[in-house]
Amino acid sequence: MTTPRKRASALTGAEQTRYRTGVTQLIESGFYGQLVALHGDMSHDQHGGMGAIGTQRFLPWHRDFLLQLERELQRRDSAASIPYWDWTTQRAVPHWMEDFLPAVPVPGRRNPIQVRRSTGRRGRLPAGWEVETLVRNSAVTYTTFTSVLEGFHNEVHGWVGGAMGSIMVSPADPLFWMHHAQIDRLWSMWQSVAGNARKAPTLRGRDAILDPWTERASDMQSIARLDYSYAIRNRQQRTTTCPNYRERPAAARSWCLEQATRQPALR
Repeated sequence: MTTPRKRASALTGAEQTRYRTGVTQLIESGFYGQLVALHGDMSHDQHGGMGAIGTQRFLPWHRDFLLQLERELQRRDSAASIPYWDWTTQRAVPHWMEDFLPAVPVPGRRNPIQVRRSTGRRGRLPAGWEVETLVRNSAVTYTTFTSVLEGFHNEVHGWVGGAMGSIMVSPADPLFWMHHAQIDRLWSMWQSVAGNARKAPTLRGRDAILDPWTERASDMQSIARLDYSYAIRNRQQRTTTCPNYRERPAAARSWCLEQATRQPALR
């Protein structure tokens, strides 16, 4: 059965409780801390800051990472899923997550990681117009797309701050998974644009295996084959800097894309 991942702001009270309860159970079982430790192991080459291979692996590796958590949640509650935090419209931490700041025991660390946040002190929440400009674009390569999207991703990590601001412990914050579900959703939206479906990471041999798991990057190419989906917002994305993007002449659309792809150095 296909798992629907819903927008965090649209969850019912029962669905909010289900996510928080599920994460709490995985923290208590030790599974959650194992995932935190795994993400902190840079030998998996899963971020663009590690080089060209990391750039190619960033999206498929984290898609697999999300599935590891979601499937474990579903072993305890078949209705469980990871909601996505659409920070282009919900410009703050979801209210029902504000006080969810667990202490997470992590293998190899003497003390549990106490989740804290320091929102808005650095980084930013990318604007809807620049995200939409990127996601709707069929002219860019996969490499350009993933590089720009990872730049947006980095900005949000910085904006949340605290544990989320440290690559070594960021998954300790339950908001991490909701942020990465948003990144994964944006990738799936870009893949659905005509001409983008076949664009994929350029990985060969061992680099294509998403260690420590056995899946290959190509196995992560289609969320339909992975049996999950994202709820689609019906209302049109509101824009600020580039209103009426689709109605603009080609030169103006190119300018909008240029603005969207001007990112700080990837962290």
